[in-house]
Amino acid sequence: MFETKLKEKIQGLIIFLIFYLIAYVIGFVAVINVDKVVLKLFLFDIIATIVIYLLSLTIKNSSLYDAYWSLTPFVMITYLLIRNINDLNIYHYLTYIVFSLWSIRLTVNWIITFENIKWVDWRYKQLQESNNPFVWQIINLFGIMMMPTILVFAGFYPLIVVFNNSINYFSIIGIVIILIGTCLEFFADHQMHEFLRGDNKGKVIQVGLWKYSRHPNYLGEILIWVGVYFVLFPSLIEYWYLFVGAVLMILLFNFISIPLAEKRQLKRRKDYLNYKKRTSRLLILPLKKLLDEKDN
Repeated sequence: MFETKLKEKIQGLIIFLIFYLIAYVIGFVAVINVDKVVLKLFLFDIIATIVIYLLSLTIKNSSLYDAYWSLTPFVMITYLLIRNINDLNIYHYLTYIVFSLWSIRLTVNWIITFENIKWVDWRYKQLQESNNPFVWQIINLFGIMMMPTILVFAGFYPLIVVFNNSINYFSIIGIVIILIGTCLEFFADHQMHEFLRGDNKGKVIQVGLWKYSRHPNYLGEILIWVGVYFVLFPSLIEYWYLFVGAVLMILLFNFISIPLAEKRQLKRRKDYLNYKKRTSRLLILPLKKLLDEKDN
């Protein structure tokens, strides 16, 4: 049984990797004559996303996109590094290292949880089952794939500016924030994996970071994009307005990702309501006292 599952996992990962390479090659070839780097990377990302969407139809699995959004920023920042290699300083290289660490770690975490080519994210299943085929495909392309691509690109945009300009020691602020966010995600995901391996079916994780925040992994993700902005600002203060990408990410997690996750948890785990009442939504804070505890 284990060998069969491992074989299916490896086969699925190879197919996904081939599909990603196809999308990247088509994306880069399509924009090879575009000179402006912002437009070049934006069109590359959009075209590659469309290719991922079309390829996902061949295997009937929208989760083909799942690793695309975490891996593509690494591809783009590597392109920026190579393109501007002769004009970079130590702060550019530190930015590249910590941001790549985030991208690779997140992708590796996806690989760990990946089962096989048929595995589909529960949110996609829910959307597909609650809509007719035509509406589902609109949601699939624009909601599941294109919207995250555009939001991630907006968050990534400051790095395009950073790697095309000189930055100074102020960028250490953003570099440290990115590193903190990555570490937060790492420990949160590790604690979740350990919890799921135990005899905890139907229970709510209330250990480690999860004891003080209901979504420490999302907090880490938000910190990544806040950090990206602070790599730019105040080193390049004239681009102060690029905070928009980080704000969009904060809104995405607070008004879409977290509500969807909590709605599902409330249905699946009977003790989640008490957990929700006493534990901070996002920030890592001390536990709240419930009314009945105060009465005792």
